[in-house]
Amino acid sequence: MSIMRGTWPRSFWYSVGLIVVFNSLFLALVLVKPGTYQQFEIADDVGQALGWLLAALLCFVGLEKPWRRTRSHPGSILSTPLQRWIPLLLAAGIFCQFIGQVIYTYLDARNMSDFPSLADVGYLSTFPFLFLGVMLLPTRPLSGFTRARVFLDGFIVMTAAVTFSWFFTLGPTMLLGNESGLAKIVGSAYPFFDLVLIFCVIRLSLPSSDPALQTAIRLLSLGFIVIVITDSIYDYLTLGRIYQNGLQDIGWPIGYMLLGLAALALNLARTRQKAASEAVPGKNYSRDAIIAASTGLRSLLPYALIPAVIVLSFFTWREGVDVSLARGVYFGEIALVGLVLLRQFFTIRETIYYNKELRQVQQELHSKNQALSEANKQLEEQAAQIAAAYEQEHRLNELKDQFLLNVNHELRTPLTAVHGYLELLQEYQGQLDATREANFINLAVQGCEELQQLVSNVLDTIQGDSQGKAPQIEVLPFAEVVQEVINLFEPQKQQEYHIEVNISETLAVMADRQHLHQVLMNLLSNAFKYSPKDTVVVVSAQLADFPAGEGYKVCICVQDAGVSIPPAEIPMLFGKFVRLKRDTVGPVRGTGLGLYICKQLVEAMGGRIWVESSGIAGEGSRFYFTLPAAPDISSQSARAAQERVAPSHGG
Repeated sequence: MSIMRGTWPRSFWYSVGLIVVFNSLFLALVLVKPGTYQQFEIADDVGQALGWLLAALLCFVGLEKPWRRTRSHPGSILSTPLQRWIPLLLAAGIFCQFIGQVIYTYLDARNMSDFPSLADVGYLSTFPFLFLGVMLLPTRPLSGFTRARVFLDGFIVMTAAVTFSWFFTLGPTMLLGNESGLAKIVGSAYPFFDLVLIFCVIRLSLPSSDPALQTAIRLLSLGFIVIVITDSIYDYLTLGRIYQNGLQDIGWPIGYMLLGLAALALNLARTRQKAASEAVPGKNYSRDAIIAASTGLRSLLPYALIPAVIVLSFFTWREGVDVSLARGVYFGEIALVGLVLLRQFFTIRETIYYNKELRQVQQELHSKNQALSEANKQLEEQAAQIAAAYEQEHRLNELKDQFLLNVNHELRTPLTAVHGYLELLQEYQGQLDATREANFINLAVQGCEELQQLVSNVLDTIQGDSQGKAPQIEVLPFAEVVQEVINLFEPQKQQEYHIEVNISETLAVMADRQHLHQVLMNLLSNAFKYSPKDTVVVVSAQLADFPAGEGYKVCICVQDAGVSIPPAEIPMLFGKFVRLKRDTVGPVRGTGLGLYICKQLVEAMGGRIWVESSGIAGEGSRFYFTLPAAPDISSQSARAAQERVAPSHGG
């Protein structure tokens, strides 16, 4: 029995424990036989009656009322209205056995042992209920060949059972000469109904339509087998007039309690199952039946009965038993051989049929495997694309996280300058002259403007380079603008580096003041970050004549003496969120947006930006960018020729 302790509720195992305890006590009773023999007989009869009553009560544990109209899930076990009555039919059959035993105990206590009696009515009423309950159990649909072969197996087993029953019980009962006709009929009904129970066992051997029924089916089969064996022993002892209450009586309570436990298992399985297995229409049923058409011990059972019947026939011939009994045995042997031959024919046809089905299934599986292989290739391609997208997204998330962690560093310079000048104004309030106070206020305002512009540029960059307002181009004295930017840095920074400004006082550019401030702030901040202290940072500007139609432009250079930039990394230097490999592990932090913003601002003002660096430590880098020269400067060609220096055209 495939019952695992974890698959059934406690009520099932409590019932199993109750059955074990009751039958253990009953076994002790029949072994010890307390009191007089008559007292033991009464105790034995009462014990059997209590066993049947307990078995009937087990059928009601977990029972859902079958007369209620409940909506069942499609394909669920015992889903039809008639099938819901199966536990009650089993209970009714067991209860009839209990009623018969009560009547028999009453008659036996009064020494009224006439046969037949009302007790036989109760006993024999059991079998129709059990037979109907078994026939209502659902089975899996089978092919025509498989169904014919299975029914032939049943007829073979039934023929063998009838043959043995005829020789040992049924025949002798019917051939008794000193019994009335009614007694012969009633006496023959018991072995006949045992044959009905054997047929029920064969019926239960058909594959079930739902795995949830397997436990109940096995309990029913085991219970019927125990009952048939016990009845056969009783009939044999009764015919030999040697029957006495004893050890064989324990078979009936055990058998019928197994039936009650099977009904309980049906009730619990129905309440616990929410949805049944999907029903597969069409030929899939026959393919499922390939499994049902087992080639194990079950398929060998009909052949195994042939030698037993042959041995019985030989014994009948050798011992010279009654002619009627011998004819019945010989007829059963002939019928059994004919059924086996017919079964072999259907077995061969069934094998051919399933071979065709199997080839068709193999072809379908081959087609599905090919489709699955193609699908796997597509899935592999999609997986590769997903992996690449994931890697790209992962890299982008890393860049964004780095930006969020380091954005305060980019905003520190203008914020520090504003805070410094405001702190000076607060500390020396009323002590500064008007000119110095106005200068500090102007510098603080410029720092605020620089900070506002930086935040705006960063937000515009993160939001997808959305178009901002057009630059406000004006003529700007470049040397003055450079000095304004230098003054925005804190005094300590100006003292740590030697800042050289090589710019003519008359040099003017066409640019947006805020944009130009932002570009110079970023370039000088980078120069300070990547250069050792006490080194020279040079800011220079020259008027230059560029080829390819660019004409006269001011070429600005910010040169440092820092760690230099590897030439291989220069092409990606002006990208968004780009940081060099040395920066990811070094002490210098940043967002990777400074040079990107410089490029966007310079190009918006009509110029271009590039960098020159050897990659050798200590030689530093030179960042160049160009801006349109003021008209009055570019028109003076003689003066431009004197001031022009041939620029580098990198980038």
